[in-house]
Amino acid sequence: MNHKGSYYKISRNGNVHTLSDRLPFNWKELFIWTAASSVFLIWFLGIGLGIFVTALTSIGFISYRFTAWVYYSELKIDEKTGELTYLRKILEHTKKTELLTNKFDSKCLQFSELTRSGKTKFLMNYRTHKNNELLILNSKKDKEFIERYIAQINVI
Repeated sequence: MNHKGSYYKISRNGNVHTLSDRLPFNWKELFIWTAASSVFLIWFLGIGLGIFVTALTSIGFISYRFTAWVYYSELKIDEKTGELTYLRKILEHTKKTELLTNKFDSKCLQFSELTRSGKTKFLMNYRTHKNNELLILNSKKDKEFIERYIAQINVI
């Protein structure tokens, strides 16, 4: 099963389920957003200031998307061994691996409600002897989807 949200991806390879927060780096999408914002900013601010602000926002937006594509994390759940592993990656290379538990229990997975700028988000935690903050979900729909998906995982 593969599921792609706008900011996370769930995939399965054999007995290993992977939840990744890697943002896709899509040139077409970047071009459309920067072109649309350029037209708006030039129209709203005038030619000189509009081009300057457009250049700054384009550089910032492209840098943010490129960084989110390069530096990301993955959560791996192995059905066979019951291991829950959290990996920090740069491109495809693993920089840090943290074994969260040897016996995955979906009851230890908790979602805390966060309210920022009037928007409600959910922080996904895995509770062992400490809190392991894994991912921020942008909507209740995403939270419910991940809860249903993880409840279906049969760890031996």
